[in-house]
Amino acid sequence: MEVLDKIPGIIGYALIKAEDGSIEEVKGSSTAPIGDLAAFFSSASEVIKNSLDMGDIDYLSLCYGTNRLVIYPYKSKYIGVEVERNKEPIEVIEKFKSLIAVAEKPKIELPSSISSKVQQINLLIDEFGGADNKAHWFELLKQGLGILGGEITPYVDLINNELIFKDNPPENREDEFVQGLRTTIDFLVKKAVEEMGSSQARARVQSVIERMK
Repeated sequence: MEVLDKIPGIIGYALIKAEDGSIEEVKGSSTAPIGDLAAFFSSASEVIKNSLDMGDIDYLSLCYGTNRLVIYPYKSKYIGVEVERNKEPIEVIEKFKSLIAVAEKPKIELPSSISSKVQQINLLIDEFGGADNKAHWFELLKQGLGILGGEITPYVDLINNELIFKDNPPENREDEFVQGLRTTIDFLVKKAVEEMGSSQARARVQSVIERMK
């Protein structure tokens, strides 16, 4: 469960098999018996929820000294994570879920025809927006994709100031996606001509061409 090693503030963690309550792994610098604690309280939670017909339990939180043990289910395991006492349990769980979602997401493999158009769009945004006006051009990009991008929109996102594909496009629609991205590029260039004049827009487009070589 290497993803837990990437969460700041975790002192230690234990993995417990839900089927029999056995300890699978304990890692970190905790001085508390977090494996035993996680195993005992995860098993106890199963008994309690079944006896009282409580339904699924989202998580357990145990406080001792200056620390807290957050225990929550994940697939066929219970995970016990020790953090500082003032740490909110839901913060730990949400961070874990977000990192797991990234780790388990299939690798995005774009055809070169689509990848080059994505690169071109990102470079145009960089050139047109400069150091201070990228937010404006990202808004124009969203507008262009909404109007011209067709069914591309569900597959893309704007993350860390870049247009990215968040899912692999269907193989049989490569030409359609390339055309949608090309039309979006034309839209951005047209907006650049309107806002900064044809000479400056042409110079920035030429700069993008040079950067892509």
